[in-house]
Order: sequence, then C-alpha cells, then structure tokens
Amino acid sequence: MSFPVDAVNMQLEKLAKHPFYEGRVPSSVADAEDFAANVPLMSRTELVTEMNKTGYGAFGGGNPVRMNLSPMGSSLVPVMQTSSDLDYLITAARTHLDACGVGPGDVCAVTFGYHMFVAGLFYQSQMEAHGVPCIPLGPGEVERTVEVCTQHDVTVLAGNPSFSLKLIEHGLKPPKVFFAGGEAFTGNPKLYGAVRAAMPDTLLVDSFSLSEFLPVARTFPGGEGVHVFDELVYAEVVEPGTGERLGDGERGELVLTHLKKEAQPLLRYRTGDLTIRQTTEPLHGRTINLPRVVFGRTDDMVKVKGVKVYPSELRSVLLGLDGPTGRYRLTVSAKDGGGDRLALTLEGSGGDGVSEEIARRFKSQTLISVDEITFKEIVEEGLTVVDTRS
Repeated sequence: MSFPVDAVNMQLEKLAKHPFYEGRVPSSVADAEDFAANVPLMSRTELVTEMNKTGYGAFGGGNPVRMNLSPMGSSLVPVMQTSSDLDYLITAARTHLDACGVGPGDVCAVTFGYHMFVAGLFYQSQMEAHGVPCIPLGPGEVERTVEVCTQHDVTVLAGNPSFSLKLIEHGLKPPKVFFAGGEAFTGNPKLYGAVRAAMPDTLLVDSFSLSEFLPVARTFPGGEGVHVFDELVYAEVVEPGTGERLGDGERGELVLTHLKKEAQPLLRYRTGDLTIRQTTEPLHGRTINLPRVVFGRTDDMVKVKGVKVYPSELRSVLLGLDGPTGRYRLTVSAKDGGGDRLALTLEGSGGDGVSEEIARRFKSQTLISVDEITFKEIVEEGLTVVDTRS
C-alpha cells in the first residue's frame, strides 16, 4: 500500500501542536505501519462532542470562510473551510474537470441542494473557478429546470441521479457530462443502467465524499470505481472490530486522513463505510482506487435519499405522542424508477393526525420525508432497519 510519508509528516508536524491532537500524535512517522501504530483512530462521536462545545472546542478558530451543516446523529454539526481549504479543493477538482473535458464553453446546471448541505455550493465553486458558467438550480421543479437548461444550452449536469432521470423524461437534452451524487450510483446497477439508457453518450461520473472530507474520490475516464484524490486524502481500510490495518483487496472500514486541511483537520477518521481499497497504475495522477465505492455500513446508520439516517433519532420523533409504543422498523427499498423509498412501521396506534405529526417531526429531524407510515399492533423484535436495496 503506497503511503504519502512526506505529506503525512507535514500534517503531523503541524497537528502535533494542535489543541485537539497535542499529546496524542507524533510529529512524524516512518511509514504506514508506524502511522497506524502511533496515530489513534478517531470516531465521529469524538468530532461531534468537540464541535458541540462552546466555540467548537479545540476545532474553534482558524478563520473559516465557509460553514455548512451536516446531520450527525441528533446534531447538525458545522463543517468549516478556510480560504486555503477551498483553494485546495478547487485545485484538486480542476484536474478532474480537465480529465472529463469540462472547461470554458460549457454551461453547468447544479440540482444538488444548497440549503445547509455542501454539495450544491461545492460544485458551483469548482465550475466557476474553472471558467464554466454555473446555474444554481437546486432540486426544484422539473418543468422549470428543463426549461432553464434548454434555454441556456446546459452541457454539464450535477445532481441526484433519480431527479436527473425525471429531467430527461421531461425533455432535457442529455448532457455531455453528468456528475452524480447523493445516492448509490455505480453500486446500484438498476439505477445506473437507467441513467446510462437515458444518457447513452454522456460521460457518467460517480463520486464519494463526506461532508467532513470533500472530495474523497471520483470516477476518472478510463478507470473503474472511484479514484481517491490522494493529494488531499490518505485512505486506509481497517478491520471494523479491531481497527487492524488491512491490505489491498480486503473488505473493511474506510478510514480517512486530511493531508492539507486547516479547519477541522481529521486524522485516521472512521467513516463507518465498508469498502475495498486497491492500488492501480497511475490514472490522471491517482493510484488509490475504491473499485466498488462503498457498499455498506459498520453500524446501524442508513443512507436514504442521500442523507444519513440514524435509527436512534426515532426516539425523539416519537417522544410525547399518544399511540405509538416506541418500537419501530425502518424499511428502505428501491423505487421502480430509481431512488429510495422509506417506510416506517410503528407499534401501537395512531390516526391521521398522529401520522402527520410523525411525518413532520421526521422531516424536521432528518431533513428527508418518509414515504409511508403504518401502525401494527406488534412490531416483532429484530432489526430496526431493513434495507432491501441490492
């Protein structure tokens, strides 16, 4: 496994004096084994705990110029970028846009959300910095979106695959390049096949990022899976139970390290995502590849409609309501036309008013809508989340 020793040591030298890491990490390491042995794994819980402290705790300061909010458990946690952080992201993204043949003369439409979340603004920033006019549409009305894209000769589209299929169905001309995100894409053969059929001559780009790590990896022309932006991120795979570092081709939990980040720098951050890592011949300068992107979770979190949903959030949703006992089951399935369907089965009873209040609370808590709410006299013991997507 290749190890960027110089980049890692430059980051360690700075972070050994950081308020969060001082006394926890060495100022340098010799190799990947030394790094894994002497730099502890970090959990999302640690990040959330620190960010919920006054002034964001040890991650406060640092002169951030952008702040997005990301749902993490029951919290909306700030994810911050300094001016230099944004420059690093845009520089990395520029190499990918060049590889995809995107540049001046193209027009991009972004249908990712802009409200709190990071994707919409991130795609707009990189396009504008690359000399590409960008229309910030967000996930709005299908007919109006098609009208705007047609009027302005949009050649590049960035958005949720399911919504993009609706645009094609309503007359959108297939773009030259489509940047997919927000839901499983290449890992969902049915959805990917539907998009490929609707956009037969389009360059389809899959991506993987966390709000805490942006970007992590994307499809590069001529490759499979997604290649990691290894100038920004060092990616490891570990055994979820023991934290033991695994070799190429072994299934385990993805662990990420920032190599340049100034605001909220994270070392050996446990993503909770299951993946396989492999080393390839250089492809547009990148050699670290996730051939199947990510294909599962190490905990009971489930990603639905592009948003992370933690089943434990249901407790606060149901709190104080007459009828539900508190036992529940979330069922996630694939819609026939692509996308996710979320059904909530509750033990107990409740009329239309209770269902409407649960739906309102659920959307307020998780920022997505539940498609169906039903009540049963008894919800059998077992899994609280059933994911039937293949």
